[in-house]
Amino acid sequence: MLENDGDIVRGVGFVTIYSAHLEGRIDELLFQLSVIKAFTDKDQRLPISQKIEKARKILKSVSDPLAIEICESLVICKDLFESRNELIHGRILSPDYHEKNLKSSRPNYPDRPVTAEELYALANELITLGSQLYRPMIFELPRLLNQTL
Repeated sequence: MLENDGDIVRGVGFVTIYSAHLEGRIDELLFQLSVIKAFTDKDQRLPISQKIEKARKILKSVSDPLAIEICESLVICKDLFESRNELIHGRILSPDYHEKNLKSSRPNYPDRPVTAEELYALANELITLGSQLYRPMIFELPRLLNQTL
């Protein structure tokens, strides 16, 4: 678990790094699921939200509690990536000079405060979810896929 040291810049760095690791896990999942549906070069360039939906669609075709569990994790992934996008693609200003220091790059999204605490919490959630998604991919999912085929 990452300790919040109050440094917004480090928090942004951790969010960036661990969201990239989670994206890699989702790519690995899609490579594993390619025995059911191909994970093409074109698919590999999709935005993460579309990759998540592709994985969920494939898993929904598999009747097994493990597939349901992974799908539930993927729903959480989608939410975390949405939070990541808001923070990483927004403009973070110094909280010393701006009460609402997150300026959204999205139309009609209000400025709001962002703190190191929020960034570290998101980074820790990304780490936890990455492990939660990866664990079944090591042994359980390969066995399930072998049984399914």
